[in-house]
Amino acid sequence: MSSKVLGADYTLYFYRSGAWREFACARSGSFTMSTDFIETTGPGAGNYKTFKPTVHGFTGQLDGVCALDTGSELSEADLLSLQMAKTKILCRFEQTAQNGDIFTKEAYFYISNYTDTSAFDGIATFQVQLQGTGSLTIIYDQPPAPAGSEMRYPEAGDTAPATTGAYTWTATGVGGKYITGVYKDGRGRSNIITSGTPVGNEVLYETSGSDAVFTFPEPFEDGETPPYVTYRNQ
Repeated sequence: MSSKVLGADYTLYFYRSGAWREFACARSGSFTMSTDFIETTGPGAGNYKTFKPTVHGFTGQLDGVCALDTGSELSEADLLSLQMAKTKILCRFEQTAQNGDIFTKEAYFYISNYTDTSAFDGIATFQVQLQGTGSLTIIYDQPPAPAGSEMRYPEAGDTAPATTGAYTWTATGVGGKYITGVYKDGRGRSNIITSGTPVGNEVLYETSGSDAVFTFPEPFEDGETPPYVTYRNQ
């Protein structure tokens, strides 16, 4: 399948009340990153200026149709309230290609500008502009799996239960392995990320010494089927 990304597969998430939430009635979004430069032109440079890059900055924008009853999704009223409170918000700009590849940009933003517009012969629309702050995290899918036999932790018949209420689970001795599958309460995770914050059906894979540490978007509950992973040696 194609690695192109359709407009409908470009999603902006806001992290609010312990969960990643989409914005209701959004119809377009954009992310812009810029780099500042200082001029380093000196004697002997000839007819051309020279520059050095310094710091990065980034902004975002969201456009959509005004809607008042949005259920569990965020509305423009929610974002206007966040702007008035000068709240710093964790956001994700996520692109999913037709072949399933996922590329995500994650960072904190402030809402810098809010505009709503109405026309006598049309529907009311809004625009929200975001000012990024701090560093940007880039999240990619894992590279293609290496050849070799697939292994399981813990081995079939053994269990390594997680702590009820915890968001993380450790697989002893699996650090640095290529993880092919992560299963929580009997359900596999469709996307394994190695940086950022997991959302939806994702899981974050990190290492701690020789161990693998997995972070899920929701906590473990009492009575869940014990987790397990499948992996290959690198």
